[in-house]
Amino acid sequence: MKPRNAANRSKLALVLAGGGMTGAVYEIGALRAIDDLLVDRSVTDFDIFVGTSAGAIIATFLANGYSPETMFQVIAGQHPDIPSIQRKYVFNFNQREVLRRGLGLPAKLLGTTFGYLRDWQNSTLVDALWTLTDALPSGFYDGMALDTYMRLALGAYGSTNRFTDLERELYIIATSLDTGERAVFGTDVNSDVPISTAVAASSALPMIYKPVRIGAGEYIDGSMRGNASLDIAIEHGATLIVCVNPLVPYDNSQRPGPPAVAFSERGFSAIAAQVSRITQHSGLRYQIKQLRRQHPEVDIILVEPRCDDRMLAFGNIMRYAERLEIARHGFESVTLDLAEDYYLYKETLARHGAAISRRLVIEELAEIQNSGYDSAVVEQVIETRKPKCAEGRRNTAYCRLTRALASLESEIDARGA
Repeated sequence: MKPRNAANRSKLALVLAGGGMTGAVYEIGALRAIDDLLVDRSVTDFDIFVGTSAGAIIATFLANGYSPETMFQVIAGQHPDIPSIQRKYVFNFNQREVLRRGLGLPAKLLGTTFGYLRDWQNSTLVDALWTLTDALPSGFYDGMALDTYMRLALGAYGSTNRFTDLERELYIIATSLDTGERAVFGTDVNSDVPISTAVAASSALPMIYKPVRIGAGEYIDGSMRGNASLDIAIEHGATLIVCVNPLVPYDNSQRPGPPAVAFSERGFSAIAAQVSRITQHSGLRYQIKQLRRQHPEVDIILVEPRCDDRMLAFGNIMRYAERLEIARHGFESVTLDLAEDYYLYKETLARHGAAISRRLVIEELAEIQNSGYDSAVVEQVIETRKPKCAEGRRNTAYCRLTRALASLESEIDARGA
């Protein structure tokens, strides 16, 4: 079934960048905030979805009609039909390969030691240790466990695991390990590959997960070729792109109070995470700059955390309480950021036939803040919301009232400007 696109309106795309499981949960909260602003549509009503790495998971759910509220219930383990993303689906130990390569480690160690002693004057300890890396597995975890989860999740909700059966366009980005080129799986390219397998390939972070084999090729994390492929959306006709990117470098110099703890004091993992954020964010910014220059007719809205967001920089996604907190944090922080530039977004979206209103946003933020950020209230607000005025419901009394209030708000805004 082909995507439904009215000929007289812009084609809208939602591009979701990678960022690990922390980034995926942040994106759910961010999408919930964006959903609140939209008047006559939901984030599931975009025409094109493009996902990279963890963003591929969220993009797949959206293209299948899963609302941010539904996804929040899933991560909280509260959905009656869809299983939560448990540890076994994310960290499935690559036991067979680890054992096989481990059995060869003594011989490798012996050979490396003799080689080092034989030519110690021309070798370094780093040289010796590097040769031992051949004994390591291609990845400590098996990313195909994510394929299993996506099949379960899509099957439980009566959704589809085939690109060609979707009503909206979906494109999943991976990287070919054999050629180093970007690989696209989607509505009109490599569409014979199951969506779940494409998601697993897109999320296979090198060295952590073993490459995913599809046909005769091997594939790894799509972010190796850029954390968000906005150009894919433009190539398929999008004139408005909303990009949600959870990865920004943490500004460790602006922390108030005592001097900030240096990254070198935090250890290897903190430095590696910061380097990844720097690389991915600079690449995304450069891509957006180039695309705006090449396609001035296309509007790009970038939604991302602030550079002083400690929760996303140092959060631990594998704890339930923290997953819930990050989703809440994404909802609230994005809501506040969108409010700061509300009129700019309102004008930009209006050019593409998308109306927004902040009435509902203000109401829900006030409810959360007045409760003192009570976790039960936060869950209730994020998991439940008033029905959207989507296609087929726009003539109901509720939707007519919603549009009337949005129109009144716009008139008040115009008079106050």
